[in-house]
Amino acid sequence: MSYVWHKQGQELLSEIQSFSLEQNCVGMWYIGQMGMIFRWNGITICVDPVLGAMPDDRGVDRRNYPVPFLPEDLQVDYVFCTHGHADHIHGETLRKLAQTNPQMEIYVPKPLTEVVAGYGIRTEQVKGIRQDEPSDFREGFSVRGVATAHEEYQYDEEGASRTLGYVFRLGDHRLLHAGDTVVTQKLIGDLKEEHGLDAAMVPINGRDLERHARGIVGNMDSCEACWFGSMIGADLLIPLHYDMIGGNEENPLVFAEYMERMYPERRYHIMRLGEKIVIV
Repeated sequence: MSYVWHKQGQELLSEIQSFSLEQNCVGMWYIGQMGMIFRWNGITICVDPVLGAMPDDRGVDRRNYPVPFLPEDLQVDYVFCTHGHADHIHGETLRKLAQTNPQMEIYVPKPLTEVVAGYGIRTEQVKGIRQDEPSDFREGFSVRGVATAHEEYQYDEEGASRTLGYVFRLGDHRLLHAGDTVVTQKLIGDLKEEHGLDAAMVPINGRDLERHARGIVGNMDSCEACWFGSMIGADLLIPLHYDMIGGNEENPLVFAEYMERMYPERRYHIMRLGEKIVIV
């Protein structure tokens, strides 16, 4: 499968920074794997950014395509990371983003704050989030962490989940970034409490014994993701986590086929690398 950036470099950075539609609109950009950038009301939010190499044990980069820009070139206010795997918490990316954006705050599951601070990031920039405790950031902007199962639920001794999805409340809009997770009845129940999501970003790379043998922890697959989106009432379903890492890919057209055949009344969108969509 060939991976090509729709936009990258300064063209993409300028588009993100200049996005300034009225308050009720959210700009969203896909930067690979589970990486997303949101722009709303003059603030920039980045989720699970990986803007550097992903070397294997031999030092060979596992990325299927280059980074869209260098982390030090991105202006960002908030970064959210969903869990401790290197394709979600990427130490080099976070350190360089923090150096360039000294006002930036990094939010991670509460048990992982010391891990992230250990990347050479000032401790005051690293904040912990615990599931089901909404955090207010600015007027109209709040986030709720939701415990996820990658492939199982994992909690520390104080009951804080080590893996989170995030519900972003931006003005009138609610966006789910699921991080890495399988589908569980608990997760469906937790998200039904939101009473409708404008968009849900979900992983679709699945899981199997061959990848388990290579130490790869899995996620929901395309069929499960389509059913999950229907069950939580997401208005728009966006598949992610199928393209960046060699040996852990999935064909998003399988997801599209399930949506067309089983949920033809529901909206979905397969994002190009560096593509923008607007939630109005």
